[in-house]
Amino acid sequence: MQIEEQYLEQAVRLHQSCPVVDAHLDLAGELLLHVNNGERDVLRRHYLEELREGGFNLVVSSVYLENQYLPEMGLRMAMDQIGVLLEEVDRNEEFLLVKTARDLDRALEEDRIGILLYLEGMDFMGTDFLLLRTLWEMGVRGASLTWSRRNALASGCCVASRRVPVPGGLTDEGVEAVRRMEEMGMFLDVSHLNDDGFEDVCAVAEKPFAATHSNSRTIYFNYRNLTDAQLRRLAERGGVAGLNGCSYLVGCGQGDEALDWLCSHAEYMAASVGADKVGYGFDFCDAYDNAKPRSSWEENHNDCLVSHRHVPRLTAALLQRGMKEEDVKGIIGGNWVRYFRRMLPK
Repeated sequence: MQIEEQYLEQAVRLHQSCPVVDAHLDLAGELLLHVNNGERDVLRRHYLEELREGGFNLVVSSVYLENQYLPEMGLRMAMDQIGVLLEEVDRNEEFLLVKTARDLDRALEEDRIGILLYLEGMDFMGTDFLLLRTLWEMGVRGASLTWSRRNALASGCCVASRRVPVPGGLTDEGVEAVRRMEEMGMFLDVSHLNDDGFEDVCAVAEKPFAATHSNSRTIYFNYRNLTDAQLRRLAERGGVAGLNGCSYLVGCGQGDEALDWLCSHAEYMAASVGADKVGYGFDFCDAYDNAKPRSSWEENHNDCLVSHRHVPRLTAALLQRGMKEEDVKGIIGGNWVRYFRRMLPK
């Protein structure tokens, strides 16, 4: 779709005056890749300008591990990612590590970019739940039980590029992990969990859980996306679902058509469970690949949006297609701010 100038101006105004949140970015892993390539001051050099242009106030950074590092190198790689992120935040006053609800409010009040740490899969922990306390002290405030693979806690769904049903719910240890996370105050992410695991989470979780980067399975069929019933159950618990920008989950590639597809997901999810249960969680996969040494990757175009600076175009498209401004304010960030204020320690 062609964006009309009046809606783009309206979107830019909202992005500069309202909270804007990306609930999923593999930032910690990207930082480590850049640092291992010999770079320094990575947050400022690679991320600050784009996030500022997009008007972002909070980024939820995953700690994501590729298969090649599991199991032997998993814990070391996870700790290295967290360590690099903490060092980068410490040396750059424009960013703030968000560990409490007050930190989140400070980021908004002081016009800084908050970084909220969580684990995209607990594979590297096995069943050693004592590590949760260590990770909590380091600033980790949430986790998904698994990425798109099976571990000691649960079974993940298929990877986004495939469409294969994966059976198997939470193990006894997975149920215990949910209990311990809730006791500690960590939020639970179900984005990469399979359908059986989602049902088990609904049976055992007592606090609101989120799907930080999942779309509607009705709009585009992929087991990584959420069914209508799953969206309803997540919303009934007080959770939020983040709109994913990966082409495998949206249903198309880059370009003007992508905006229509992304809007269709957002509109359907909002109509199904309420606009207050939908947010942004783009999962910019190409940025992760681009952080690798040039010899180890081929250029990919898996993201429907190019970068954070292009997100106002999506917001403009939602407005142009008729979504109310108040609903759009919630989707671009207000809904996630409300969720994390509830879930983070006071």
